[in-house]
Amino acid sequence: MTKPTKPPRRRAGDKGRSLVPVAPRSTAIVLPERLILGDHAIHPEQIMHIPERRPYGEGPWRDEPDRVAWRDVQTGYSCLILRQRNGALAGFVGVGPSHPLWGFERDAIPTALGISAHDGINYAALCDPTRPSHLQICHVHHTTERQHQASISNRPDMADGRSVDAWWFGFACDSVGDFLPADSNQNDKRREDGPKTYRDIGYVASEVVKLAGKLKALEDQASSVDVPVSGVPLALDPNPKALLPRKGGRHE
Repeated sequence: MTKPTKPPRRRAGDKGRSLVPVAPRSTAIVLPERLILGDHAIHPEQIMHIPERRPYGEGPWRDEPDRVAWRDVQTGYSCLILRQRNGALAGFVGVGPSHPLWGFERDAIPTALGISAHDGINYAALCDPTRPSHLQICHVHHTTERQHQASISNRPDMADGRSVDAWWFGFACDSVGDFLPADSNQNDKRREDGPKTYRDIGYVASEVVKLAGKLKALEDQASSVDVPVSGVPLALDPNPKALLPRKGGRHE
């Protein structure tokens, strides 16, 4: 009769990896054909919960996703809502290289054009595929950096060695009077006095759609007039601060 073998004795302090739970960094939600955000109905391309950015406590954010991406039907622009580390929501609109403001940094947009949302544009940058996918300010179906570089290697629409990609303009609801659900210190100690309002996803979606409409109106106007060879559209300063793509965002 063979002697039964015992499982190997585990050393003190040795914890099996299989016993350590790993919290998911994001959870994709099954896409409905139609999603109502405030007064707007969209056809979502992506809806996600992001546990690391989800605020604690009760509030409107409890029933909100943390990331929603869609293509605006009226303008054709890609739109995105993404929650920030402080729990506030931020909105973004991506325009193509034919847009007269493509490549402009956030502080280079002439105020006379009226291109703004919420408390102002505070983000302007190219698609960034280097961040984790659930935090990228970029198209939902953006290719990886290696695939992207391979696909553009022989394309004629390159400028100074840079790939032609979407340029994103964005805003964050963390300004004066905005409530930050994940940062009580900022709300109570180091910000302005007075009541603060949480800008919910319906409000942010409305501001995103308005921003897309303003950007589209400018693009349509520019296409109906002779744009100088320099690429400076309409009545913009002939020496703008930013005509080349540089990282201009401050969002986290």
